[in-house]
Amino acid sequence: MPKNIDLQCHTTASDGALTPKGLVRLALRKKLKAIAITDHDSVGGIDEALSAAKGKGIEVIPGVEISCDDKGFVDTHILGLFINHKNKSLNSLLRKAQQYRESQKKDIIKKFQKLGFKITYQEVKKLAKGEIGRPHIAKAILKNNPDKVNSIDKIFDKYLAVGKKAYAERKNKIGIKQAINAIHSAKGFALISHPGVYSNFSIEEFIKYFIKNGGDGLETYYNYESSRYHTGFAQSSKINKKFRNIAGKYRLLETGGSDFHGREGQVLGKLKVPYKVLAALKNRRTG
Repeated sequence: MPKNIDLQCHTTASDGALTPKGLVRLALRKKLKAIAITDHDSVGGIDEALSAAKGKGIEVIPGVEISCDDKGFVDTHILGLFINHKNKSLNSLLRKAQQYRESQKKDIIKKFQKLGFKITYQEVKKLAKGEIGRPHIAKAILKNNPDKVNSIDKIFDKYLAVGKKAYAERKNKIGIKQAINAIHSAKGFALISHPGVYSNFSIEEFIKYFIKNGGDGLETYYNYESSRYHTGFAQSSKINKKFRNIAGKYRLLETGGSDFHGREGQVLGKLKVPYKVLAALKNRRTG
């Protein structure tokens, strides 16, 4: 029986629907051999997930997904895998990222208010059990404004995606090198998350910039059809093949994950990421 894994999963520590314990239980039901907990700008779910997985025959890889803006590369996400999630340098950066995230989300809410939508920061904060994300804002918008919008995906398409009416850039930003250095200080690998979703800049130039600043690899297994940032790209198989070729060209590490948040339509385990991807990362760690 094939051993499959998922190295990008989110919990209630950021904008996921399941608790870390609930995610581990689901992964066990789906017969996954390993998952990575990669919450946005947070390592708050890792200890609970590690505890829930103990003795259950599933590996939990400590991770994080750091939001960055740098040199015109707007709203990029850098994965850290195999991190020491107690590392002081990493946690110092994440505290800054959380402050910047909260300020940005307040700006987005203000934009929605100016556009005539009913929404308050307080109700969004209540929806978020961990770090506030755009999905929490979208949920509040959908609940309070049924006469104006009828789905979360449409809210993202029209208002919340980068460059749309209610989107606001972060006033204070985490740079690519900052994120990579923090991940490396925590003994982790730094990898570009879902490289096929970025359409506002040259992805090859971004990859070169990432490598120049010490980055280790990129996500080469990803289900783009289920991503709300997927707008008119080719099929996942073609996109992933493209990035596997790029990884080979630049001798980069590869990772793979579904970006599971527990949204409607997302099925954990549907994306078949083979265990050999994790094995290769482990080999590099010990090599």
